[in-house]
Amino acid sequence: MAANKFWSDASLEPKRQHRWLLYVGGEPIPGSTQGTIGIPTFVVKKVAKPSVTITETTHNFFGHKFYYPGMVEWQTTQFTLVDSVNPDVSQKVYEAITSGGYNVPEAQPVSTPTKDLSVRALGSIITLQQLTADGNTVVDQFQLWNPWISAVEFGSLDYESDAFVELNVTVRYDYATFDTGQA
Repeated sequence: MAANKFWSDASLEPKRQHRWLLYVGGEPIPGSTQGTIGIPTFVVKKVAKPSVTITETTHNFFGHKFYYPGMVEWQTTQFTLVDSVNPDVSQKVYEAITSGGYNVPEAQPVSTPTKDLSVRALGSIITLQQLTADGNTVVDQFQLWNPWISAVEFGSLDYESDAFVELNVTVRYDYATFDTGQA
């Protein structure tokens, strides 16, 4: 039996769920804690990493089934934001929706959301970075390309709770890329 080195080798470090940053609206801005649309990384409470499904095609032949891989489909992802007063996170998310072409019916009767406007409203990339224990080195990074908001829950209010108001944002994107960091 091979020796189990995990517990005895101090240089081995598992990736942790609580060491990450999400930049909504583009590449990280050097020296800043936010992406280009102004949602700071510190208000992002939770994020689901990208997930992918590979469809299948079945071929029946002489009483047997043979399966072949098909198209790759990236699934929607969600992140949770803690609403704050300054910056007003609800306002920034709402602005991303309206910049995508949605109009309130009383302001203008026709909404004209387009993919181009919706992607530009969020920036062309959402970047998710996982970090090492010191928080200074990127272990790996996902980039979600051409993201647009497909659903928003602006939270709930309750007189019996002192919890933070949270926004749940669902994002559709075309594809994701993955890069390994320098750790």
